[in-house]
Amino acid sequence: MAAPRRLLLLTLDAALAGLLPQQLALGTGYTAEAAAPEAGAALLATGRFDAVLLDSAAWPPATDPAEAFAHGPVVRPLLLLGGRPGPGLDHVPKPVRMADLVARLNQLLARFDASPEAAIRLGAHLFHAAGRWLETGGRRVKLTEKEAAILLHLHRAAPRAVSRAELLDEVWGYSAAVATHTLETHIYRLRRKLAAAADLLVTEEGGYRLGG
Repeated sequence: MAAPRRLLLLTLDAALAGLLPQQLALGTGYTAEAAAPEAGAALLATGRFDAVLLDSAAWPPATDPAEAFAHGPVVRPLLLLGGRPGPGLDHVPKPVRMADLVARLNQLLARFDASPEAAIRLGAHLFHAAGRWLETGGRRVKLTEKEAAILLHLHRAAPRAVSRAELLDEVWGYSAAVATHTLETHIYRLRRKLAAAADLLVTEEGGYRLGG
């Protein structure tokens, strides 16, 4: 089973900050962490989140939220909750209906995941999942399809450790023909490519997790 996608909910509404993450956790494929808008840029820089949910009531009406979150080494898609939709800004009206929110998130992330700007911060690296390459200090390191899939699944599961069986199932569609040493070989090659952050891919009992 794929790990839930992680959302950053920026709001000053205590009720929304408590209720929306609870509803999203009920099998929608998403989890959310709530914070005040002024903390948004610093939290996004950690690379932990796949998208931003911005409560329009917590944002100055004369400013463009899309512009505020369009810069930096890690860019994430933005979905505005309430307010008026602007040009190029994805929007869900309030009160938020969970089915509408999940449908819009699915569309937004599917589009973003396939775009060249989609990048995930992994320690000293930027991981471009769609293009299957790592960037470190301006240098690009190409990844194989399986290597990229392993990193992506570990990122979405972080901080928990992922068992070998889960990785085999998610990346290879586990079958008896895929031996565990196939996974070990890919992990070994990934560690060589992650040489600038050798402690990033951590071995746990029975599996692996992303450290750093």
